[in-house]
Amino acid sequence: MRKLLLCLSLMCGLAMPALAQEEESISPFLFEDYTDAIVFFKNNAQVKGKLNFYIPTGEYFFIDTADGNQIKSLGDLDQINMIRFGKRIFLPSHKGGVEVLSADPLFYVQYKAVIRDQGRTVGFGGTSSLGSVKSYSSNSAGDAYVSDPLKFEVGHLYNIYYIGKKQKEITSMKQFLKFYSDHKEALEKYIDENDIKFDNALQMMQLVQYAHSLTK
Repeated sequence: MRKLLLCLSLMCGLAMPALAQEEESISPFLFEDYTDAIVFFKNNAQVKGKLNFYIPTGEYFFIDTADGNQIKSLGDLDQINMIRFGKRIFLPSHKGGVEVLSADPLFYVQYKAVIRDQGRTVGFGGTSSLGSVKSYSSNSAGDAYVSDPLKFEVGHLYNIYYIGKKQKEITSMKQFLKFYSDHKEALEKYIDENDIKFDNALQMMQLVQYAHSLTK
């Protein structure tokens, strides 16, 4: 019996590291599925459709219902003013694509991803590159690329923030506190009491609004 228990103990001990190594896959898309959105072009055109933001490459993919529901990538981003997902506003041609979290004070977030595997295999043993086939979409005012999102394996996601009209880049909480150095003690207390996480955009928006209130 003692030998049996010892064997079971050893087996469990060997199994635990294997279980610990299993990681939940991280979606490379910002939204769970293609979502109703409106694209506002600089020529005053507006296009509605199902879009999603692909974090690894900073692209906006959409379903072209007028072309057999093909997946396409928005082209000519410099011709787009903004993309609105419900009440969420994105500026696609600005720093590769950012979401406007707050207008007063100005506060943006850029969603980023660390990639594990950048390769992609497609049918018939071939390979394909994003945007290799170019076409004009029948339901957009700009170029669109018939494509499929590259199947990147995401290691982890992280955020970069931009504050104010000068768009000061913030890549860590330490940088954030330095930006508001005159109120560092009050902000550290707020961060601790509210358990603010740097990569939680909503929490950071609340933190920025609090920091801005201290400057008035």
